[in-house]
Amino acid sequence: MRDGAMFWLGIGAATAGVLALLYTSTHRPYVIASVKDDLRIPSRITPQALDRAFEVIGAPRMVGLGQAFVQEERESGVHAVFLAALAVHEANKGESRIAREKKNLFGWGAIDSNPYDGAYAFHDEAAGIRYVASRIRALYFDEWQLYTLEGMNTRYSTDENWKYAVLNWIRRLQDAGRD
Repeated sequence: MRDGAMFWLGIGAATAGVLALLYTSTHRPYVIASVKDDLRIPSRITPQALDRAFEVIGAPRMVGLGQAFVQEERESGVHAVFLAALAVHEANKGESRIAREKKNLFGWGAIDSNPYDGAYAFHDEAAGIRYVASRIRALYFDEWQLYTLEGMNTRYSTDENWKYAVLNWIRRLQDAGRD
């Protein structure tokens, strides 16, 4: 009986170790650190942490949208912190005219020669987040196989340094949103 108890204790300890390892690797946040990192891997950030990050970076118009970004990560598979950083960058922290008047945090549809008229309008910011996340997934990730900032920069922006500007916002949001 004693040997059997030792056997089960041994299995229990080994199983606990494996489970702890699995929990850590599947529940640890995925941090984007370079323009070559995969934007399809879930961030595992919470809506509250993202809203706190918006506060810290001085984007008060975006506070309250953490849930929408996290939801779209679940729905479309686009990294929530990347999506939020893209919005922060493109909408000047939610303060741009397109963001305020058209509820378009990404300037989606805007062209360099006539940005306001070309930009899509949404009934609220969450609808814009949902639409843009779905288009990034369908076009950039699935159709064009561009799932890094470096890859996306070839089609998303005429600014060759766009990838570094968005990466800067990703880093700031990740740092500010740590639990």
